[in-house]
Amino acid sequence: MKKIFIAAFITALSFAAQAQQDAHYSLYMFNGMFLNPAYAGSHECIDLVGIYRHQWAGIDGAPRTGNISINAPLRRNQYALGLVLLGDRLGLSTSWTATGSFAYRIPIKRKWKIALGISASATYYQQRNDQAIPQELQAQGYYDQNYSVNTNLFVPNVGAGIYAYGKRWYVGFSVPHLVPMSINKKFKASASEGVARQYNHYILTSGVVIGKEKSVVKFRPSIMVKYVKGLHKNIPDFDISAGLLFADRFWLGGTYRLAAGLDNKKGTAVIAWMQVMVTHGLRIGYGFDYALTGLNKYARYGSHDIMIGYEFNNKKKRYVSPRFVSYF
Repeated sequence: MKKIFIAAFITALSFAAQAQQDAHYSLYMFNGMFLNPAYAGSHECIDLVGIYRHQWAGIDGAPRTGNISINAPLRRNQYALGLVLLGDRLGLSTSWTATGSFAYRIPIKRKWKIALGISASATYYQQRNDQAIPQELQAQGYYDQNYSVNTNLFVPNVGAGIYAYGKRWYVGFSVPHLVPMSINKKFKASASEGVARQYNHYILTSGVVIGKEKSVVKFRPSIMVKYVKGLHKNIPDFDISAGLLFADRFWLGGTYRLAAGLDNKKGTAVIAWMQVMVTHGLRIGYGFDYALTGLNKYARYGSHDIMIGYEFNNKKKRYVSPRFVSYF
């Protein structure tokens, strides 16, 4: 019955921390496309990024998620498009999401812009209840009708965001799901607390790079604040990060995570992360989470983010701005 217990444990934990309903990445500061549709085109080139996250390694059925995103400005530079493909697995549940984004970018000054973004998404949910019963019990003829039927569901939604940015700073706010769509009935919006649904996530992100242009070392603090209705005492979740950039090629930093859904005054995780600019276009990154809660007794191997990104046609961008590295 081990798998049944673990599936129930993971499911209960996911509802206790509703901020985890959407995929959460520790390397959020290196790819805002999955957080905010207005981020599209901000690298001023074709930007392709892939991130894979293995959360709570060591727990059977723990979340595993990955996404691939691409975004670019159009020839009429005030417009930009983006696409995010995401796969997520938690216990017996698997979901696949495709999100298309459009951003309208308004130059305010020569060095910074404000972008308004909208997105449309479609999520396919699959609940494999038949996998809850271990194969050895099935071979012995064990049967439970509660776990005999698999379920599938297709859910559309829309989102919006705003993103203001310059060469060395950014501030963004987004709502990836504007409509609280039910995920137990087809194409139905619901605000009832007793109905499973896509919760509205309100996400604020901000960061800045501090240091002279020719400095060997630059400092970049950043923050992500996420609010979902139902969090403990209605206090948002916080990711507070600080990183150092060496020679415009190597990022090294850390993050302190405080998730209000779990009442832990010491925070819920500390994270070490890095990113390397291998070439002018290619970058790779890695993040390691260490849980500060009782989860670390079970997630013995921590959580891991692996990222790879590539900027196409970025020589044109550096002709306009001679920096080697994309700060955000």
